[in-house]
Amino acid sequence: MDRTDGVIADAELQGICRSTLETYSDLYRGKSITAEFYPYIGMTHIIRRRNSGLVVRISDHCRNAPREVLQAILILLASKMEHKKPPAHASETYEAFRRDPEVTARMHGRRRQQGRKHILRAEGKHHSLMEIYRDLNERYFRGQVEIARLGWGARESWRRLGHYDPIHNTITISPVLDSLTVPQYVLAYLLYHEMLHSLFSYTPLSRGQRYHTGEFSSAERAFPHYADAKRFLDHFCRTRGESQ
Repeated sequence: MDRTDGVIADAELQGICRSTLETYSDLYRGKSITAEFYPYIGMTHIIRRRNSGLVVRISDHCRNAPREVLQAILILLASKMEHKKPPAHASETYEAFRRDPEVTARMHGRRRQQGRKHILRAEGKHHSLMEIYRDLNERYFRGQVEIARLGWGARESWRRLGHYDPIHNTITISPVLDSLTVPQYVLAYLLYHEMLHSLFSYTPLSRGQRYHTGEFSSAERAFPHYADAKRFLDHFCRTRGESQ
């Protein structure tokens, strides 16, 4: 068997893929399957149709995963491709593995080593994020928020206006807001929101999402210009974003 020290090699993964998918659905019987572990930064997995066969890539963070975890991943991928609700046991098995502290530590370590943060300087054409951040930190956080890096994003985004990255401890603000038409209290609200993320733990719901707890929401609504900033951003993104 092509396996050493509990680590699964690509040849064995291919066999697991074939047996799992053929058992899951007759649609996969007799199809050619190419499977490999791939060095994604995070826990990314894909399945694609190629000609008459399938291509499967599993994050190599799973090389030492138990067989049942790999089977769960394959079932989840197949369910997604067929637009079906995945079996609960597959989701539970995978989530238990993904949240394991050792697995999380490996992902975070790789992201620190390989991940790139495309952040420009905090001094914009019209607004200084650093000045706003320092004022907020002193006024609302008693100077307790320590951000490693703060700046405008390299790309204009109308969907993600602000982002706190807990791995790199950075805050990025979309450069579409570096405009004279954007009041400073709006940027202050966005920075305040992202600074809260550095203090509150979060529970992942799905890839790319964070859960705002009741405590978080209460703290966010305590910002003096909360309602005005929300209204401005809703109108700004709806009218300006649609014209881009």
